[in-house]
Amino acid sequence: MLKNIYLDGEKITFMKNKTKKLDAEKETFPFTGKIIIAENGYGFVKFNGVTIFVPADLLSGGNITNKSIVRGEFVSSFDKKRNQDGFKAVSIES
Repeated sequence: MLKNIYLDGEKITFMKNKTKKLDAEKETFPFTGKIIIAENGYGFVKFNGVTIFVPADLLSGGNITNKSIVRGEFVSSFDKKRNQDGFKAVSIES
């Protein structure tokens, strides 16, 4: 997978299970968007043309509700179920 997104005018290229940010060595990236929470407790946030998976453990016990605006950080990750590269939140807050 080769996916380019832009954060604050900087190009970030995501490649097969590796993340390479041009001109910087940063592994986590900020995001902001509306969260959609599934019945199973996990969620998804659309941001800059990509979908970020939010694990249920990041949402449990918090005050984040369905369709609220959230912010956090994400990383490039491999989705074993779909056998493809994706994006996963590592922190989140409302």
